[in-house]
Amino acid sequence: MKRNSITLLFILSLWLVGCTRDFVDDSKPYNVLNPDIFPESMAQVDYFLNSPYANTHCVELFGFSGLGRFFYNLDHTGDLAWLGTSEWNELQVLRINAANSYSGAPWRGLYRGVQQARTFIDQIVPNYKTRKGNSLSATDTLALRYKLGEAYYLRAWHYFFLMNLYAQEVVVKGNGNNTTPGVILFTSDVKIGDRQDEMRPRSTVKQCWDYVIADLKAAMAQLTDPNNGVKKTWAGADKGRIDYYAAEALLGRALMYEERWTEARDAFLDIVQNAGKSLMSFDDYYNMWNGNPRYSATENNNTEALHQISIARSGDNAMAGGSTASAVSLLITPFYDNGVPGGATPGYGNMFMHDRNLGRFGFPQQYYPVMKDLGTPGRTVQTSYIDSCRNMKTLKRYGVDPDPRLWVCAYQPWVDSVINNTAKVAILPYGGGPETEYQLNQAQNSSIIKHGWSLRKFNLYDMQASQNPRMHGADFYFTRLPEIYLNLAECYWKISGNNTDADALNYINKVHRRAWNLPDNSNQPIDYTAVTSGTQITKANLHPNRADAGFQDQLALNALYYETWAETFGEAKWWFNVRRWNLGPNEAKVYETTRAGAITWSSNNQYALPIIQTELDRNVNCIQNQGY
Repeated sequence: MKRNSITLLFILSLWLVGCTRDFVDDSKPYNVLNPDIFPESMAQVDYFLNSPYANTHCVELFGFSGLGRFFYNLDHTGDLAWLGTSEWNELQVLRINAANSYSGAPWRGLYRGVQQARTFIDQIVPNYKTRKGNSLSATDTLALRYKLGEAYYLRAWHYFFLMNLYAQEVVVKGNGNNTTPGVILFTSDVKIGDRQDEMRPRSTVKQCWDYVIADLKAAMAQLTDPNNGVKKTWAGADKGRIDYYAAEALLGRALMYEERWTEARDAFLDIVQNAGKSLMSFDDYYNMWNGNPRYSATENNNTEALHQISIARSGDNAMAGGSTASAVSLLITPFYDNGVPGGATPGYGNMFMHDRNLGRFGFPQQYYPVMKDLGTPGRTVQTSYIDSCRNMKTLKRYGVDPDPRLWVCAYQPWVDSVINNTAKVAILPYGGGPETEYQLNQAQNSSIIKHGWSLRKFNLYDMQASQNPRMHGADFYFTRLPEIYLNLAECYWKISGNNTDADALNYINKVHRRAWNLPDNSNQPIDYTAVTSGTQITKANLHPNRADAGFQDQLALNALYYETWAETFGEAKWWFNVRRWNLGPNEAKVYETTRAGAITWSSNNQYALPIIQTELDRNVNCIQNQGY
């Protein structure tokens, strides 16, 4: 199932074309599936389970718009080169309205996944069991049990995103109650096809998280063999399917939103001790993000992935509909040297890495290359700059060099390269408008963007630069072992209340050591000795916020926050932590401004995106979030 989810959907569509209309019951509204006819086989059951799997990389999510159009704007992973779309600009400066189709697109995509998973749980499996009755074999009974577990997880996964994006609040303090609006729960009692019954109000935040937690516990129960208690894992071609430990990982994360720290700790510990996962080497970690066939073994045999969203390069256009590929890199493709000033890019080149992220990784923000012959067509970069930066990247001197994950997450102009025809050529500062000295061919003042690094995760590298990014093939890792370590560290920290809790520091330092390519032994020279500090303890090192010279970035003062940010940078996860840790005001001051304008934080209502206007028009019982 790892590589064939969309393919099977395509086969299903061909099969349906050849079917008679007896497949649906015309006496019911909207052509409801007829349980007297469908499904007839386990293969047909699989068709419908493939749907919520495939939906994770639909066009609205990780098939196209999930990164450059959405998450990278909210959390300022990127800054905009293209300023011609107002909806894009609004996301970048956190001033959004209900008509913004870019902020509303995930609502549509996520609820499609909810519907698909719910159909499988409430209709497909029960219908098949009823049709087969006593003739259902023990093997198929167990297989159906596992498939149900996968579907329960996939429904919870889609709701997890919905809550983090659209719920008015997300934390249930002390596992008490939170009656503010969450999202709409389409529970099993909702009558499919009954428009009036589908107009449900938003459930409370507490009700929503309890529902997600119940689904994940159901998933874990179904993914356990009732005959021997063995927890299901997958291998070979099935490796991308959801297993017991993927469900347990998301359960632990959901429990954290209700501050059920001990339960979450126990879930994470079970994964660490029994899931058989291990951290990749730094070299494999560096090469696991880009869909390069040269490193396919690194991707397919990833030892730290718990939930891996499978993407396969194909000949179709992933931004135009169903596809095994993804077009997320289309918006963030790098510019490279093709012999013409400004260079070329294989995609749209709409977004580059926000300059302030360089300082957060410990790169000296004012460190800009010395240009030879600036203002002439023959301008070049002095070799002393390139040599110095290559030393930063390769020597990994903790006291003086940036966090090595900077180059996992970004391409450095002039230092990194791609293949153009048969030659390696330099990545250039971002083109298409960013005001770098290189692009404008003249010196700029200090307030102008000067760096223009390209984003690297899920982008092309070390391969033909002209390859079509609409057919991108890099897998997404929704949950990895380093995140489990950091989640576990947070649980120990919260349970003990001790800033030097040994267990918390142990798991934070496991992630920290791998980043610096050091053995996972205790007492490494770079180890953190406290979770938080009143002074800088991480590589995060921003020059003062111009509007508040006394501002200190919280990531400089908190090892857990910083390691979470650095480890998951560019993976469309940071905004969830910004919400849960209430870091919105901090982030607005860190990034301060973008090419789309100044970032302002005036209210915590900005954490929740507006409910898209079409949903409000359709559902009279759905209320808008505060502040919109």
